[in-house]
Amino acid sequence: MIAIPPIDCTSPGVLVSTNAVDATAWAVGTTYAADAVVSRAQRNWISVQAGNIGKTPGSEPLWWVDAGPINSLALFDTSVQTATTRTGGLTLTLAAGRFTAIGLMGLKGQSVTLTITDGATVIQTMTRTLSSSKGTYYSFAFEEPNQTDSVTFTGLLSSPTCQVQISIAAVGLAACGLLVIGKQFFVGRAQYGFQNPIEDRGRHYLDNLDNPVNVERGYSKGASGSVMTERVNYNRLLAFLAANIGVPLLWSASPDQADLVGANVFGRYTRAVPVIENFAYITLAFDIAGYR
Repeated sequence: MIAIPPIDCTSPGVLVSTNAVDATAWAVGTTYAADAVVSRAQRNWISVQAGNIGKTPGSEPLWWVDAGPINSLALFDTSVQTATTRTGGLTLTLAAGRFTAIGLMGLKGQSVTLTITDGATVIQTMTRTLSSSKGTYYSFAFEEPNQTDSVTFTGLLSSPTCQVQISIAAVGLAACGLLVIGKQFFVGRAQYGFQNPIEDRGRHYLDNLDNPVNVERGYSKGASGSVMTERVNYNRLLAFLAANIGVPLLWSASPDQADLVGANVFGRYTRAVPVIENFAYITLAFDIAGYR
């Protein structure tokens, strides 16, 4: 298992370019109708009434409601379900300094390609396929393609001045709910019995007439289990845990197993129990609260 502490990609200069389209920026002299959408201070805002002029989003709650991050930055927040989207493919370029891993979740598309460059020199390029069938004629002809919604690139080469271009190819809608870039930390080898509980965040109840009401609010995916590593890593592991208390990280239980990418979880650990098993090895049992 590895953990990836995220680099803040909303800092000035990190997001070099993107083809994601944002809502029109709010202008003080424009009159907005009800339900009009504008962008301001990296957030989208929806007008809640007509004749909306001179009312500042974020300062006038009777006129504007926060509708989440702007499209180009939605993939950098802490929710997999607020996605950056673009029809026909999504491409962005980051200047994040040194990094060794990139994880993407909430994906829609056919493939993801990374291209790492330093000036005019291509350091590394990698492609992962997202859309596939079961490999039979029946599945190809009659079943919907299987959509892989999570990928992790590890062991990447980088330099302090490098840039990485991330391209999601798609015929229709391309989407990425979360992008985490950073330096991977080896936590340990995940043991059998590792769990990924999925929790429904919606509300389900009966109204006054006993009719069922379902309020969809998505879901969160957590993790719990144990990892094993060499005793020499004990102090290093405890220092990493202490440094990341309350910090949401991307956790990948099996980063090199293509059939287990669904085990990737973004969230913070709530409990960690290191155990010195014997002279050579230690184990770490922990619970991760996945973010929605």
